Amino acid sequence: MSEIQKKSTARAPFNNPDHDIVLRSVDGVDFHNFKLILSLVSPIFKDMFTLPQHESEPAVPVIPVAEHSTILYPLLLLSYPASGADPTFGTIDDARAVVEAAQKYEMDAILYRIGDLIVAHFLLARPLDVYAISCLTGWKHHARTAASRSLEIEGLVRPNSGFAASGMGAINASDYQRLLTYHYECGIAAQAVGKALEWLPSTPEISGMQMWGCIGCGRVAIGRRAIQIASFGKWTVTPWFEEYLDASGKELAARPCERTLLESASYNRAIAKARECLFCRIVVVHHHLHTFRTFYIAEVRKAIEKVELAP
Repeated sequence: MSEIQKKSTARAPFNNPDHDIVLRSVDGVDFHNFKLILSLVSPIFKDMFTLPQHESEPAVPVIPVAEHSTILYPLLLLSYPASGADPTFGTIDDARAVVEAAQKYEMDAILYRIGDLIVAHFLLARPLDVYAISCLTGWKHHARTAASRSLEIEGLVRPNSGFAASGMGAINASDYQRLLTYHYECGIAAQAVGKALEWLPSTPEISGMQMWGCIGCGRVAIGRRAIQIASFGKWTVTPWFEEYLDASGKELAARPCERTLLESASYNRAIAKARECLFCRIVVVHHHLHTFRTFYIAEVRKAIEKVELAP
């Protein structure tokens, strides 16, 4: 036996001297456990323990398993009563392996808890991985959460060589199509928000905003469309604001999330264009546009939340 394969005992809580069963990982780590606990969480182990034991076998049976200790530890920790801590996963591949092990041993009671931990650990940085694992495992709620987070990925609907590396290569065409359709429909919904502004509150602050109240650049209405503003009716907006709505709408269609509006190049262009108008410049249009963007973001969020990921 090589140095790597020499036996050792797992860390707490799997070093209990009163154990009645040992699970030995593929890398030679012994996990002290109890038949009753394993039988309650896994019908596979329950059936295994009902097999007759030969007289030559040790008093405490040792069962070799195919999993590495880094996979076995979080799997068993989730099955252990009052362990006092949630396991962590070193990588998304480790997390995927824990899911596969839980499925192998039919540990249905802990599978969704593993999903919660995967979302907590990897959703922000690896939404496509979380989506793929969720689809393969049947976690509909987690798949929806991951799909929503993936809206922040620019160019998601274009061919992407990183998909296979992210685990997306393991899902079927239907799940892949669901994600792309969801992204497209969210883009359509988000882009539509800026085409009519009836969702703005009907307050004096809104009615007095410079974008549709400018006596300089806003007076030239020829060739420009009128836009519904709150409940005030259709008003002609300034050229720079109309351009902002059109440009930000296209940005949202490609990347339908609130970060798009916060990071939008069209926002800075609108500020620069507004400065070219004496009246827009002197009434602190920055404040008006910032206020509008706050409402804009909230309405885009509402529009996206109404889009369903197909079952």
